[in-house]
Amino acid sequence: MASEAFYNTYKNYLERYVCEGGTEGVLVEAYQDLTHSLDEKHVQAANILDIHTRALREVMGIRRDSDPVQWIYIDRATEFLAQILVVIDSFLLQLKDRIEHDPLTGLYNRLALYPLLNQLLKEAQRKEKPLVVAMLDLDDFKVINDRFGHHAGDRVLCAAAGIIKKALRAADKVVRYGGEEFIIMLPDTSLNRSQIALERIRSQIAGQRLLPEMDVVVTASIGATEYSGRGTASVNDLIAQADRAMYKAKKEGKNMVACVEPESPGKQEE
Repeated sequence: MASEAFYNTYKNYLERYVCEGGTEGVLVEAYQDLTHSLDEKHVQAANILDIHTRALREVMGIRRDSDPVQWIYIDRATEFLAQILVVIDSFLLQLKDRIEHDPLTGLYNRLALYPLLNQLLKEAQRKEKPLVVAMLDLDDFKVINDRFGHHAGDRVLCAAAGIIKKALRAADKVVRYGGEEFIIMLPDTSLNRSQIALERIRSQIAGQRLLPEMDVVVTASIGATEYSGRGTASVNDLIAQADRAMYKAKKEGKNMVACVEPESPGKQEE
């Protein structure tokens, strides 16, 4: 259940709205007050319909004049609930956006990865078009943190995220997977074609001074794999294959793009 403070605030505005003729001014006040007090805890714990039913019972218990009059109150109360739910829906969308984005880089975070990649995978299967998944890891990132401090490391992550995002198309997706790792998803793109975009990202990271006032060059190793659009595949398998390709790039000298050929449709599993 919601906190008593939230319930009492809701009931107060509901009673005012019902008894004062459904005035817009009451709604405006309610928007501001209720959304201010509706934090994540309330969203997870409260059922707004239960709150409304309980509050309406109390409000209607105060004013039982006649059936026609009560129906007027009920209609106004229902309108009030509908308006409040519009605001709460907006709040939930904003909350979802905050939860699924990395506060440092502004990119999608790991929580958003599986829904995004699952959706792209289903679209690739439906259209029988290829999908490339790539893992990018900034080389020797720990050295940057140890030598220049975590603030400098954060600046490097933000600069690298900006380069990646700028190099991609609108339909492409990039996720900060964790630490200095990023996952890049390229729909309707073959493994061969993806190397153009991935090589551009790699060369721009290596070619730009991400810490211009310091004598340091940042590079990235990128590994990529492809789902052909035929047969079945799993999100976990694609991520694991991209990860193996990235480690292949590391072993072969870093600051490069490495690819692993996709498994045949017969070997791919859900």
